Amino acid sequence: MAHSYKFSVIQARPDAMRGERVNVGVAIATPDGLDVRLTELRKLLHVTGHKWDEIAEAYREALTKSNASLLLTDRESIKRDPMQSEVFVLGRPGEIHARSREEYEKAVRKILSTFVEKPSLSRKEKQQKINTEISAMLRQVGVLGERGQGLDEGKVIPKFVVSKDKEIVADFAYKPNGLKVVSTLELRGMPSGAHSKACEKGATLYFAKQRFGSDVKPLGVYAVTSEQLVMFKGEIEILTSFAEGNSFNWLDPTDRQKFKAALY
Repeated sequence: MAHSYKFSVIQARPDAMRGERVNVGVAIATPDGLDVRLTELRKLLHVTGHKWDEIAEAYREALTKSNASLLLTDRESIKRDPMQSEVFVLGRPGEIHARSREEYEKAVRKILSTFVEKPSLSRKEKQQKINTEISAMLRQVGVLGERGQGLDEGKVIPKFVVSKDKEIVADFAYKPNGLKVVSTLELRGMPSGAHSKACEKGATLYFAKQRFGSDVKPLGVYAVTSEQLVMFKGEIEILTSFAEGNSFNWLDPTDRQKFKAALY
C-alpha cells in the first residue's frame, strides 16, 4: 500500500524590496519528521553575490525540529508557521505517494528536478553557447566564414584546426593582417571545476603560436557573470596568461567592444 507524503517547495527571497524569489529546496513531511533538502543554495550566490550556507543551515535545523504533522497540512498552516524566516518561505503544499523507500527517493528527486534544480547543460553545450553568440555577432557584421572557406578569403574561420595530430582546434581564427587565434571559455552557470578546461583553452593558444610563429596574436574570450568573477578568478588568470593579456569578458559590454576591436 502506498504511503502519502505532504511536501512543500522551499523558496528564498533575500531582498523583499527587489521581490526576487528562487526555489532552493523541498521539505517533505514523513512519519519520522521533516525531510529537508536544500539542494540549490547556489542560486542565492547568483542573486546576491554571496553565500547563505550558515543562514540556510540554521533554517534547516529549525524547520526539522518543527511540527511536521501540522506544517504541511494546508496553506494556512504554512502561513502561521513560526519557523518562517525573512529569507526562506514554504510554497503551496503538494502530495506524493510511495510504496517503498526507493519510490520515495525517486519521487523526491522528481520534485527537485521539476521545481528546484536548474536544467543542466553538458560542457559541450555550455561551450557552444558563447561560440554561438560570437558567431551571431560576426555574421551580423559580415565577417563570419562559411563551411569550406579558408583564412586567405578574409573571413573569421570557426573551429580552426591548429593541429590535426594533437586534435587541437581553436574556436575562431582570422588573418587580415597577421594571424589572430581565439580561444573561448564558457563559465556561466558552472558551479566549479573549470580549471582543467581553462588550461585546455590556454594550451590551444600556446600550440597556435608554436605552430604558426610568435607573430600570432592570441585572444582569450570568457563568459562570466559579475557574481562569479571571484569564483573563477583562477581560471580567468590562466586564460589571460596564455592570451598574453589579451582576454575579454564577453558579458561585459566594454570588454566585448575591446574584443571586436582586437579581432577585426
